Amino acid sequence: VEALPAAPAASPAGPGKAGATAAAARAGNELYLVQAGAFQRAEEAEARRARVALIGLSAQVIERPQQTGRTVYRVRLGPFDKLSEAEAVRERIAAAGLEAILMRVDRADKGGS
Repeated sequence: VEALPAAPAASPAGPGKAGATAAAARAGNELYLVQAGAFQRAEEAEARRARVALIGLSAQVIERPQQTGRTVYRVRLGPFDKLSEAEAVRERIAAAGLEAILMRVDRADKGGS
């Protein structure tokens, strides 16, 4: 799982042929998620999921135990095949006054733990 910047940075010269080929190969193996929060309490995560639902989006709460013994509850939407779809969802969440980040995951790891 890799968090993405809010807006992709553009290279002035653009990628070289080898970089473009690698990027194209990687793009076919990637999915995108939007994370609308990570909380220590399930109730807080459910409240965020409900706020996201009020703007017409469906999110799920993912429970993830940490090595410290604590559990983190992540509010996630997706996966999306296209970065543009994930960006549009992130923008809708931001327009509602909530923070959200884009995440890139390998297709083999659809849940993006």
